[in-house]
Amino acid sequence: MKKARFALGIDSSTQGTTAIVIDRESFATVAQAKLRYRDDPRLAGFGLTDAAPILPPRESGEADQPPLLFLAAIDAVLDDLPREVLAEVAAVDFSAQQHGQVWLGPRSESAIAGLALKGSGEPGAPDLAARFSSAFSSERAPIWMSSNTALEAAWLRDAAGGAQAMTALSGSDSPLRFSGAVLCHKAMREMATYLVTSRVHLISSFLAAVFSGREDAPIDWGNGSGTSLMDWKARAWSETLLTAAARGLPGGLEGLRGRLPRLAHPLSASGRIAAYFVERHGFNPEAVVVIGSGDNPQAKVLATGALLSLGTSFVLMTEGEVPHRSANAMYDGLGRPFLFGCRTNGALCWESIRASHGLAMDDFAASEMSLASTSPGSILGLVQNEVESFPASPVADIGRRGTFAEDYASVVDSTLGLVHLAARPFAAKVVEVAVTGGAAASQGTLRRIAAIWNCPVAPIGEAGAAAGAAVAAAVAMLPEADMMDYARTAASAVSRRGAIVLPEAQAVRAYHGEGGYLGRLAGLLESILA
Repeated sequence: MKKARFALGIDSSTQGTTAIVIDRESFATVAQAKLRYRDDPRLAGFGLTDAAPILPPRESGEADQPPLLFLAAIDAVLDDLPREVLAEVAAVDFSAQQHGQVWLGPRSESAIAGLALKGSGEPGAPDLAARFSSAFSSERAPIWMSSNTALEAAWLRDAAGGAQAMTALSGSDSPLRFSGAVLCHKAMREMATYLVTSRVHLISSFLAAVFSGREDAPIDWGNGSGTSLMDWKARAWSETLLTAAARGLPGGLEGLRGRLPRLAHPLSASGRIAAYFVERHGFNPEAVVVIGSGDNPQAKVLATGALLSLGTSFVLMTEGEVPHRSANAMYDGLGRPFLFGCRTNGALCWESIRASHGLAMDDFAASEMSLASTSPGSILGLVQNEVESFPASPVADIGRRGTFAEDYASVVDSTLGLVHLAARPFAAKVVEVAVTGGAAASQGTLRRIAAIWNCPVAPIGEAGAAAGAAVAAAVAMLPEADMMDYARTAASAVSRRGAIVLPEAQAVRAYHGEGGYLGRLAGLLESILA
């Protein structure tokens, strides 16, 4: 057998799935594949809406996706990778949209265990989606966009002793979108479904279970932080928060505890790769399955200091070991603590502006022209298609000018500006910002970021969560004493920073000067909250 030289990272995101294979020694990208749910014909028929990649909501604030879609996308993206490359993969690790969860039913254990059986991936055998067609207790997987949980989030906060105590205990002030509150809401609304649910996995731990053929794959600390149910310092499920979450549920505390996987270090292994993936996709049978993490923790693997991720949501991540009321405290895919703030109205909001002007949602050329033709901070407006938590604010559509150039520049300025304003309490000393995500290829966007943060900006393109997961997979194969030095070297090489963008004095004055844009934007936000 060939030497297993490679590491594979898979990112199961809100809008698609990406896989990146890196060489563990040279850190070169050996192969990669990417698909978008709405564009790939292999993934048609899962019932997503046109406006957003979710199932039609049954109540305001509900945001679900079909879990079978995640599995179909895994088979599809692996089909797009060369078998000869997968044959040399030593380890696979995962990133998945943070806070997403899947509910498994009585048949899930046999469906997962069956993947480890010889012959499960031979030609003619059922694919992943077919194997799991009756394994879920719910055909709807709640994702991070869920915001119908005000009551349940308050239960958790009150049980901890208020906002400050909740932040100290869990790392966050019980956000609406965190998976513990969402689990409570879904269980109370769908009691019959909860009763037949054997396990509630986060998407990342579910993928680790599938790839290893072991239903007991644990949840990592980073994604555990995103539940509002974990004691952040102890890195264990909090008895106080589990008790509050289980209020009114059948089986109470023990019933909920029994449905949750255990917690573990993000570099822990779930086991060797299941026979299904060896036979169907050509994996090295000795490949190790690492338990994975959320997309934010895995993206943070690639950067020390500040990282701005411009994805479906916009996330600013900084170093930090002490929970802060204005931020969410987590652990990255290597187990290191960090702080972050997440703005829901990110790339989808920018896409909606393009669509409202009759442009393709991925017409980046027109977007770039609009930023080049419109002065930074010159148009005050605010478009938020979803209720926002960072900073907390309602749906809004204010100040449209009618031309695409003006409306697009306005939404870029307001979105980035509000991330900066909301993050100032915990990110006041940022000296450089690394930027990842699709918009990191936009020079106009990078120039605005440099001026808003008034510091150099280092683009790392789309080498985001999948690349971070690949680095984490490679790190997991090393002795503990060698891990962090290797991780720093690998992250620097894999992220392949582009040319540094420096802040331009005129743009800095436009944003930060007396009567400048950021002050006026803060005033506009206050007016809609009054």
